[in-house]
Amino acid sequence: MLFGPRQPRGPYPPVRGRRPARGQSYPQNAGLLSYFRDQEGNYDIGKITATARQLNSIYGQVSPMIARFINR
Repeated sequence: MLFGPRQPRGPYPPVRGRRPARGQSYPQNAGLLSYFRDQEGNYDIGKITATARQLNSIYGQVSPMIARFINR
């Protein structure tokens, strides 16, 4: 297998936006927003800002190349 065995899932989808009870942690595959949370479950504004700046930089580099193909 390319990614390994899948994690077993419960009968209900996970509830997003709710903090886990004490002693529990966020699942490792909680989705894209889990990368922007600190160990306490709060959003890390520094990570969010750094990622937004990096995406803006990539967009600035790639958009002229894409515009060439669109404007043909």
